[in-house]
Amino acid sequence: MRSLVILLAVVVMIAPGLVSAQSARFSVAVSGCADPGDTVVLRGAGMGRQETGTIALRQGRRALPMPVRRWSDRSIRAQVPRQRVEAGKSYEVVWIVNRRVAASFGDLEICGSAQPERRSAGGRPARADEVPAPNGSPEYIVATPVAQANAAAAALQAQGGQLLRRRNLPNLGRVTLFFALPGNLSLAQAQAILDAAANGARIDLHNIYGFAEGPRLYAASAIGDGVGEACRLRSPVRVGIIDGPVDSGHSGLRGAKVTRANFLERGDRSPSPDHGTAVAALIGGTGAGSVTGFAPGANLFAANAFTVDRGRSGAELENLAAALDWLAGNRVSVVNMSFAGRGNSAFQDLITAAARQGMVMVAATGNSGDERAAYPAGAPEVIAVTAVDASGKLYGKATRGRHVEFAAPGVQVWTAKGSSGGYQTGTSFAAPIVAALIAREAARGRIGASAARKALQRNARDLGAAGRDSLFGWGLVQSGGC
Repeated sequence: MRSLVILLAVVVMIAPGLVSAQSARFSVAVSGCADPGDTVVLRGAGMGRQETGTIALRQGRRALPMPVRRWSDRSIRAQVPRQRVEAGKSYEVVWIVNRRVAASFGDLEICGSAQPERRSAGGRPARADEVPAPNGSPEYIVATPVAQANAAAAALQAQGGQLLRRRNLPNLGRVTLFFALPGNLSLAQAQAILDAAANGARIDLHNIYGFAEGPRLYAASAIGDGVGEACRLRSPVRVGIIDGPVDSGHSGLRGAKVTRANFLERGDRSPSPDHGTAVAALIGGTGAGSVTGFAPGANLFAANAFTVDRGRSGAELENLAAALDWLAGNRVSVVNMSFAGRGNSAFQDLITAAARQGMVMVAATGNSGDERAAYPAGAPEVIAVTAVDASGKLYGKATRGRHVEFAAPGVQVWTAKGSSGGYQTGTSFAAPIVAALIAREAARGRIGASAARKALQRNARDLGAAGRDSLFGWGLVQSGGC
């Protein structure tokens, strides 16, 4: 989501101009100095949703452009030039628009060679699926019980960790802390420190998660429903969707009850609503516009946690955690998560907390084609769903492994697309079918994860090797009728 920008060391001349009267509202969010190549966070307001003008380090009338890694209305992540900056000197960080200074963020000191401890953790910059800390190293997330949050923060700060921010998740009974760790402190060492000071805290990289998607009306008959048959729920069930934005005005959701919430930072750009709307329609589609879901009548709670940056969609774990907490606060019974990414112990802690609230969670296995268990499907509390085509053949890009539990139609499935309907492919579109079947069970009475698994296993049609296997799990889910 945030690819490393390669600096082109260019020195530009700027015309003198007056700093905006609002410049006092702008600042550089960095503790101490910054090294060449570090990424610094610039805070402000009214900077717009898209990159405009140039961010630069200025001395006198000369300025060094700073490559921008992320731009939003209230914050900008910009990289300190690797060349032409002098150690130990201070530069003014400015925003230049039309060759004039639109705002000043204040001064930034360039570190001297005597401060090697500020190098990024592990000697590497954040990867594309990791949120970068202000110095360009990977950011870390700590998930902790509320009562242990202060002790966890103090323990890491005592070892040189920089607390970047804190976010409360009251419905999950958790607090998330976000840190930049010093280069001499490994992840394993940080966890050991937390084990001693706050044994309920879990730390891991702050990962970014991507949609689990890829490129005839068979899905209903494949799971035992009549084609065109709308199995409306006997009673309303709250079903949560953590995804991109959902177009509640889409024809396929006409008449459906959709409650939406946005968990992005102001100024962040959302991806197209196609993915989230397709997932929502597979669950609660009302039959309008040729799109019928598998649990019409469900009360959908759609949490938008995904952003798009430089053409790539992804969800930071911080936003996913806030979405999960919101769903817990709304007493959602079933949650669909059609995205996949790296295994993460902090995410695991949050999933465990959500499971304790009684939520039944379903996730797409992902489309990596290998046998590495992606999260959240790899979490033991989550029901992992893979995709098959009309003939029961496994989707070629589906992730495999011992964590796979069930298969559902996910290759050329008809659902919401564009302004009407169309075919969608990927494990993303198999998971909501299973979530819908669980909602049907819940409509007949309260159901937990264990009962949901037993019901699905009891009705599943075995595929592949006899019994549970690493390709299809227990097999193709069957509805058992409305």
